[in-house]
Amino acid sequence: MVATLKSPSSPKRIAVFVEHFPPYLGSDRSIFELSKRAAARDVKIHFVVTQPLRYLYGQRPATWKYKENWKGPPPKVHSNISARYLLLEKWMGAIWRRYPPLAYLITLVLFTASSLKEILRFRPDMVVCAHASPILGVVAYLSAKLSFKPILMAVPDWMSAYAAGLMQETMASLGPSLLQMVELRLYKLADRIFTATEFLKSLLIDYGVRPEIIAVIPNGVDPEQFSPSIDCSDIVQKYRLKNRCVVLFSGHLEEWAGLSLIYDLAKRLDSDAPQAHILLVGSGRTVGLLLQKLVTSGLSHMVTHAGFHPFKEMPKFIATSDVALCIFPDTPVSHAASPLKLFEYMGSGRAIVATSVAGTSEILDDTMGVLISPGNVDEICDAVVKLCQHPDLRKELGEKARRVVTQKYTWEFLSGRFLDECRATLSP
Repeated sequence: MVATLKSPSSPKRIAVFVEHFPPYLGSDRSIFELSKRAAARDVKIHFVVTQPLRYLYGQRPATWKYKENWKGPPPKVHSNISARYLLLEKWMGAIWRRYPPLAYLITLVLFTASSLKEILRFRPDMVVCAHASPILGVVAYLSAKLSFKPILMAVPDWMSAYAAGLMQETMASLGPSLLQMVELRLYKLADRIFTATEFLKSLLIDYGVRPEIIAVIPNGVDPEQFSPSIDCSDIVQKYRLKNRCVVLFSGHLEEWAGLSLIYDLAKRLDSDAPQAHILLVGSGRTVGLLLQKLVTSGLSHMVTHAGFHPFKEMPKFIATSDVALCIFPDTPVSHAASPLKLFEYMGSGRAIVATSVAGTSEILDDTMGVLISPGNVDEICDAVVKLCQHPDLRKELGEKARRVVTQKYTWEFLSGRFLDECRATLSP
């Protein structure tokens, strides 16, 4: 007799561990969008939401608006989606301020106990974790193993290298070294993992993670939400952008995202493409210094800082632009990343100027954008000036980018690959 192979069973109920619900950062956005499409395919999803380490450690401002979400029940986003916030009591805040290591251990115990209750109540087939952070990743792993559930771990970025950049430290420093130790240990212990880029997959293999448990699922976009047909007339009017060639830089307005190039670009556009105008949308620690430098140099008329805006408003801002920038420098974090804004620019049919870091080059090529070597300021400025002066080229690149993203990188398409990984995780 010839044995027949059983096809992998499909999950009916999935517990998804995240730090933000609704999403706040790109890593939680990706897992949220994939889960929402899975819910539309009749999979029950329950989000277990831990408070972020950066908030507990006091690295979020007192005015951080996101925490307002915790004052009420989680929003209902789909009939097949539920959620539960895991929140520490106020007395734990004092321990985090005075004895962070002790607070961390107590937090792990409290969150794991609460998560186990959620798993026992919801009865999922498996656990999915948005990223291997020291609280979320550890709590998700412990909860899965203590309840005998398999776990699929997402790898949206190189978390420890990203943290090193935020702390302005090297990877050899104590903090990033400990983070990397936790991160890699969780990846090696997970039943399966999926990375956002091929670069991340290769990196994890180099660090000893088994290649057979790693899949790649890039970020994506909803092409109906991000579309060239979005009405952006109110943005154009508010920021006085009519008859301007708008050059957009959105997201994290930080040095590690390429912000330092904006001064040189403003200077060049003022000389060679005065009809252009740079629109900054987002927030960052050093954006104030940039704006001050522009004023001092007499270039403030070339740049508008619109500030931070919620995700739901971004389709209008992107539709306002003629040229969109994704100009990350040559760093490990940049090579590992799969920037959400890249897919949103493509979905919106914008002409993109991007640096050829690994994660971006895996998605974008020269037929649908302009790729420049990281740090090559003159070539980046040349590309933006050329696009500002040639609307037909902008249209050609934008249309090709949208065609590609609607064929290969929609959340609907990628959710099928996500469910394939869930089935593989359930397979013995």
